[in-house]
Amino acid sequence: MSLWRNREKRALPYDLDPYQITARPYYPNYSGEVVTEASAFASSAFLSAVSIIADSIAAMPLELYRKRGDRIEVLPTPSVLQKPNEHQTMFEFIHQTVLTLTTHGCAYIYAPRKAGEMPVEMVNLHPQRIKDVYSDTDGSFQYEINKQRYSTSQIKAIHWIILPGRRRGISPLEANRNSIGTAMAMDRYLAQFYGEGATPSSVLETEGSLTQEQAELVRRNWEDSHYKHRRPAVLTSGLKWKPIVTSAADLQMLEHREALVRDIARAYRIPLHLINGTGGDSQTYQNVESAGINFVRYTLLPWMRRIEVALSDLLPMPQQVKFNADEFERADLLTRVRAQQTQIMSGTMTPNEARDQEDREPYEGGDQFVLGISGTAVAGVEGGALTFMFVDAATTER
Repeated sequence: MSLWRNREKRALPYDLDPYQITARPYYPNYSGEVVTEASAFASSAFLSAVSIIADSIAAMPLELYRKRGDRIEVLPTPSVLQKPNEHQTMFEFIHQTVLTLTTHGCAYIYAPRKAGEMPVEMVNLHPQRIKDVYSDTDGSFQYEINKQRYSTSQIKAIHWIILPGRRRGISPLEANRNSIGTAMAMDRYLAQFYGEGATPSSVLETEGSLTQEQAELVRRNWEDSHYKHRRPAVLTSGLKWKPIVTSAADLQMLEHREALVRDIARAYRIPLHLINGTGGDSQTYQNVESAGINFVRYTLLPWMRRIEVALSDLLPMPQQVKFNADEFERADLLTRVRAQQTQIMSGTMTPNEARDQEDREPYEGGDQFVLGISGTAVAGVEGGALTFMFVDAATTER
């Protein structure tokens, strides 16, 4: 397909400043670093934040269903939701979609289809390749890629935070350029500090005056005697040795770096412990389930809903898709078994549905609902045949 090929060859934004000495005035941030989609991943906090969202959502099963009245019918997964295009699996496609959305604030999916049918394929498009245009004839909105125009029925747009009258969502990368750039600047400073070794490890002082040749001779003799050796030093002619101790902690560098990690985690509403930041609430075995629920509810759910709505709009009515986040909300084994037992006995879950949650094969007769209430029928298997019995009060108490 032409959209995979014929890509425009453009100079990358960071080619404006190949030595990355300063980003001004081309990029509006005060760190002096060139912050682009490529260079921003040099910040471990930014990389961890966007990747944990993309990894988590892409790892969830995507289920297809349709509503018929008050009933929800789960449908077989079509091929386009298993392999959206010839180059990607569904995991890779969703991961790329979320990564683009969390970086640029918008994602575009090319999905050619006929009315009432499944898309032929789904391909992610880079936001920088797309130009928003209005048709001169009827005033309709279109997208232009490589001088070719596409309708909104062919390209589906997903936006993060979008203001009234705007065609694109606010980019998290743009909104957090100062924080990301400052983190990059600190990393570069530390790398140069320790890599280039511009600060001497010690100084040899004397109150007398030395010529350039004498100073060079003293330095060479000191290096020859003590480089990678721990020999006793003998100083003459009033020489004094003074060590120079400078560390990142002395400059409060570590505290500033952790503050930037908290800023980036706050921007994406990610619990600090999930990106190995310090200062957040520690998680214990007792509250790990609630931590997973909160992560899904307050961090992942808004991103999931945006993608679910966009993909559902590409499907024939009334089919919809939904991410299954049960794995993130999974409790410990004993809690799960007790919850499943309660649901089975109350008739809200069949035994085979409970076995499916534990990745176990179904058994014959396990698809029948069981009501563990006095005087109600209970499904069971006896000799390979499905039978029913009635539960009395005494049996229920036992």
